[in-house]
Amino acid sequence: MTLEKAVYEAQQAINYFFNNEFQKARDIMVPYANSSMYHSIGNAVFSFLEAILTFEHRHIKLASEALKKSMTVCDKYRKKNSFGKSLEKMVKKINYENYSEVEAHAELCYAESYLLKAVLTFMEDETLSSFIKAGLKIRLCYSCYRECHNILVNRNWDNSSTKPHFESGVRMGIGAFNLMISLLPSRVIKLLEFIGFSGNKVRFLSL
Repeated sequence: MTLEKAVYEAQQAINYFFNNEFQKARDIMVPYANSSMYHSIGNAVFSFLEAILTFEHRHIKLASEALKKSMTVCDKYRKKNSFGKSLEKMVKKINYENYSEVEAHAELCYAESYLLKAVLTFMEDETLSSFIKAGLKIRLCYSCYRECHNILVNRNWDNSSTKPHFESGVRMGIGAFNLMISLLPSRVIKLLEFIGFSGNKVRFLSL
């Protein structure tokens, strides 16, 4: 399935979802949830929403499994870097032109899946270790979103029909992070900034 068709069908599913036609939305997402990143994350999002609305253990478990599957599917399409390439990224400027559209969207879908999985971790178990795990996941997710933003501004998107979808996802993700963190107490914000987070309500509104 092409990226354009996957995005189109994801839009269709969202329209059905907001028109309260939930089964029609799922019928679009489920058949390709194991192979298409947008179908996979769409199916996972529907399961996630059901979990947070019901707080039932069964739904939380199903959502967790769906998000794990989504991360696996998205990871297959992400740009693969060897150990040497990873070291090179630390000392040289990255050429984002090397990212294909599919790889760029895969990075975004992976970040979205990771964020929802982190939120779900808080619901699965309320122990201290789970909070730490969730915090680490959110930190990694934030890094993924920043990488997506770098792809957005540094890659040539001429004649790309999928750029608006990618851009809206990136801006929504980074904007949500900035808004949520900026609303925390100042002492907590200072601690988060120390480990790499930043929160700015003005920046959120500008995104």
